[in-house]
Amino acid sequence: MKQLLAVLALFGSLLVSSQASPVVVRIAVAAPLSGTRASTGKTIALGATLAVQEAQARFNRFGIKLELVQFDDFATPVGGAAAARKIIQDPSILGVVGHMNSGVTLEAMPIYAPANLTLISPSNTNPKVTDQGLANINRVCGRDDVQGPVAAEFIRSTLKVRRVLVINDGDTYGQGIAQNFTTRAKALGLAVVATISNPSGALSQAALETITQQIKLYNPEAVYYGGTDIQGAAIVNAISSLKSRAVFIGPDGLDNSNFVKLAGAAAKGVYFTSTAGPISQLRGRDVTGFTQRYKTLFKASPETYSPYAFDAANMLLESVLTVYRNNKKLPTRAEISNAVRGLEWDGVTGRIRLNANGDRQLADYYVLQYKTAQYPGELVKAIQSAPPQ
Repeated sequence: MKQLLAVLALFGSLLVSSQASPVVVRIAVAAPLSGTRASTGKTIALGATLAVQEAQARFNRFGIKLELVQFDDFATPVGGAAAARKIIQDPSILGVVGHMNSGVTLEAMPIYAPANLTLISPSNTNPKVTDQGLANINRVCGRDDVQGPVAAEFIRSTLKVRRVLVINDGDTYGQGIAQNFTTRAKALGLAVVATISNPSGALSQAALETITQQIKLYNPEAVYYGGTDIQGAAIVNAISSLKSRAVFIGPDGLDNSNFVKLAGAAAKGVYFTSTAGPISQLRGRDVTGFTQRYKTLFKASPETYSPYAFDAANMLLESVLTVYRNNKKLPTRAEISNAVRGLEWDGVTGRIRLNANGDRQLADYYVLQYKTAQYPGELVKAIQSAPPQ
């Protein structure tokens, strides 16, 4: 009888154990999920969502349940800081995919750093994000101090024009890439006839009138715009109304369907550079499979930074799994930071290995054009470059 009771007790304890709640590991995605920049921010969240869903099978054998938690940073520094403070307070969150905007990340970085919480951005291109040398801050895309010069060199060598008017949208990202473009343009002998810095946010009619007056006055052969889709579309439409022959070229802030939607017919002919290529041009593994699975799950095609968010999330998850296998317990946030820097990941966007600052050791840069008023743009030129030393 005693033996029977012992067996029943053992069976009961095993039953309770088997029904115990799994360990939960969370990955956060921080991006604009509402407001004017939500169209791009949501595609970043979807890329991360796909990665977490597909990784769950790898974690099941260890009794770990994965969750993706989404935080709206509203594409503002204040919103980014608020999201970061919420994220660090949840000890089950072991990494962050985001933020979308460099200026938002720069505000959030001092909050993540003391918490040793690893951030991998799919889209931050401002050099300041990684130049501070923080052990937990990384990116899987290229940098503006390469992207801006790529545009200047394209204007000089391919378009073969010399007179350029430079505009930026007043945000950290736009100002930074416009300055990087200008520095290289002048070194190449291009004449920067004027520089216009607009207030951040939607353009007023007065601001648009200033731009059109400057274009009439200087009659540039090219207009370089540092900024994102909403201001960019308004400026393109203003230039189109002037019947100006100036070529319009901008950065990856124009690389999204929202720009084409807002610019309409005026999008035709616009050039832009990007640290993210068209899906068809990505160098990574299983690009076709990724695209098909994304379309099946979300009933939409992946956009510019969807695959980069997918790779960023997978790098965080693989780092969690690597440390767990080695230590037989969940990693600390600091251990994740170390693991990410030591990881070599064959992703959809190509092979990713980070340097000591958290930059991709080799990143791709593209020149594209909207040859028709349809997204995506068509590839004109592609190069691969290491970050500046």
